[in-house]
Amino acid sequence: MYLEINVSLDAISRKLYRSSLNYNADFRFFVSKEANGEPLETVVRTLLGDNAEIGNAHAVTKRDVIDEFKDALGYRGDHGSHPSLDYLDSPESRVDFDSVICKIQHVLDDSFDEIQSFWLKEGHPFYPVFWDFAFLIRTGGESVLFIGSSSD
Repeated sequence: MYLEINVSLDAISRKLYRSSLNYNADFRFFVSKEANGEPLETVVRTLLGDNAEIGNAHAVTKRDVIDEFKDALGYRGDHGSHPSLDYLDSPESRVDFDSVICKIQHVLDDSFDEIQSFWLKEGHPFYPVFWDFAFLIRTGGESVLFIGSSSD
């Protein structure tokens, strides 16, 4: 399931980049069975490396995850930097976005209610400039990080 989601996220990232202006978006699910049940800091360091450092963390709802992801997908930028507006305004983007949101919703439906939003002081796997998000989602057998950001 996570591989399928990451493939869909990569395809969306490429389409947002196509005919963009100084804009790149990255999204990824990182999964660990070994760090399941461990504190957030341990999960993050297990998945992102020892230099990863957590800023603030707080509990969020499943709806919050979807809403923040939708906001990121819909980000239009400005005259100096923006995603592919042709893609954003296309029926293709609606199909792509709805499909991946449905897949992510399945992960959230299988998760426990304990979801944390956090930010990374150090060790971010991408280069956040315009927006970024990071969530820890705990399922029955795995700890999952869902991270996204955009840059120029």
